[in-house]
Amino acid sequence: MIKNILIILETFLLILFILPLFHGILNPGNAAGILFSLILLCITFFFNSFKSICKNIFSHTGGKILISSISVLAAAGIIYCIILSCFMINSQIKSPENAKAVVVLGCKVNGETPSRMLARRLDSAYDFLEKNDDVICIVSGGKGDDEKIPEALAMKNYLVEKGIDPDKIIMEDKSCNTYENMKFSAEILKAYDIDEIAIVTDGFHQYRAGLIAKKYGLSSSAINAKSDNITRSLIPTYWVREWMAITKEYLFT
Repeated sequence: MIKNILIILETFLLILFILPLFHGILNPGNAAGILFSLILLCITFFFNSFKSICKNIFSHTGGKILISSISVLAAAGIIYCIILSCFMINSQIKSPENAKAVVVLGCKVNGETPSRMLARRLDSAYDFLEKNDDVICIVSGGKGDDEKIPEALAMKNYLVEKGIDPDKIIMEDKSCNTYENMKFSAEILKAYDIDEIAIVTDGFHQYRAGLIAKKYGLSSSAINAKSDNITRSLIPTYWVREWMAITKEYLFT
């Protein structure tokens, strides 16, 4: 019974990380998730053989050290991911109160049209800007190799078409990643003497974006992109990818 329950849970986990493939998404997040799920399934299916192998290895001094080390590292990894997840969740609920500007982080543009993910961010930015006339908006994103126009221009066009005053929108169209999004946006904001912003991006992305913003002297709160059934199914993949990206941020910047 326990084995069957584990197989069902592990299969469900595997499906969660496979689903993004049907939307053309393959990144370190779902690649790691698929690999991890397959390893769990193999261990569960062949548990007796796995237990026997571990027992034989553990009978030697070197084996004891190896298995103990792997166990400690696995436990530490789980605790680390739980702590990161708590930080990520906490960042999502920092609602804007004193923000003088919103910074909308770019995402893929299909030709000249914002992708589903980017449109959700823009819809959330629109709702906030419509209610806060005194807030300026920076749309941040350069032009990818497969995009006809810079993401910032597609974002500005989208917001203007929805009724936002174009004079309130400032384009930052040189950035290629989150780090540059925040760096170049901070340079623009200096001219306006603004250091309190609301970052518009997906919830799982808020913590890392806020970390980078802080390095450039910006105090940030969160405006989370609107969600739908498709994007909810992608959260596990992007959540795991964020663990990796945040770790890289800790280690190398």
